[in-house]
Parts: sequence; structure tokens; C-alpha cells
Amino acid sequence: MNELVYRFMVAGDNTTPSLYFLPFNSGNGGHWVLVAMDLSRLMVYYLDSLPGDWSKYPSMKKTVDAAILKFRSKKNYRNRKDITWVRVQCPQQNNSIDCGFFVLRFMRDIIALNRIDIPKMVWNNNLGFILILSDISSNLLLNHEYVLFS
Repeated sequence: MNELVYRFMVAGDNTTPSLYFLPFNSGNGGHWVLVAMDLSRLMVYYLDSLPGDWSKYPSMKKTVDAAILKFRSKKNYRNRKDITWVRVQCPQQNNSIDCGFFVLRFMRDIIALNRIDIPKMVWNNNLGFILILSDISSNLLLNHEYVLFS
């Protein structure tokens, strides 16, 4: 939680809408999900390539909510409303190992939308969302697209 608050603090005042991506792993070699946060509107978008919602990971929700509220308190922002969590309907994986690829693709597609809000239904079907490792690798090499995670 403190690491999230620190990152929010160094990013600026966060009064204009912007999204922070938090890839979350359930632990013990577990499942990856994506949380996208808009601090100015107290919106948290939850994207999971398996069925269910954030209630599967109560510690994640508790940590994210606490970090947002602590950040707003440090900045002396009034908490004008509760934090709203939105389950975004997204493509579902058909095995037990592709969740990390789905999280990366969710981030890429959201950035490509060039929007701050994420519609509840971004992807209307799974067409165009087939993740094959060789395709991803060759596409990254051909287009010289690199991602740096700190």
C-alpha cells in the first residue's frame, strides 16, 4: 500500500483524470489480473481473464482502496464519494497459463483506446484477441516496441 501511495504522490496532483495500471498477482504462482485506477474520479476498473470479480481477492481490494484513501488524505483532498469498482467485461482465457499475457494485452488495448474511462464492455468478442507467444514476440521485434517495467 505504501508503495502505491508513494507512486501516486510523485506523479503529481492527480486532479485531472489519468489511469494507473496495477498488475496484481494472487501469490504462490497464482493468477494475474489488472486493476486500472483513476484517482481523480475514485474509479477502479477490474479486468480479469477468468470469471468472477474482485471479491476473490479481498486483500487486493482492501490494499487498493486504502492506498487511494491514504493518498487523498495526504493531499488534503476531500473524499466526496466512495470508491467505485467496475468489472470490465473482457476476453477470457481458455487455459490456466495465459493470464499474464492477457494482462499485458489489456494494458496495451486500453492505452490504444486513448481514453481515461474504460467502458464496461471494451471488447465485444474475442476476435483479434488471440494470444500466441510467437506472434507476440515477432510483433514486438518487428515494430521495435519495448516495455520497461520498474
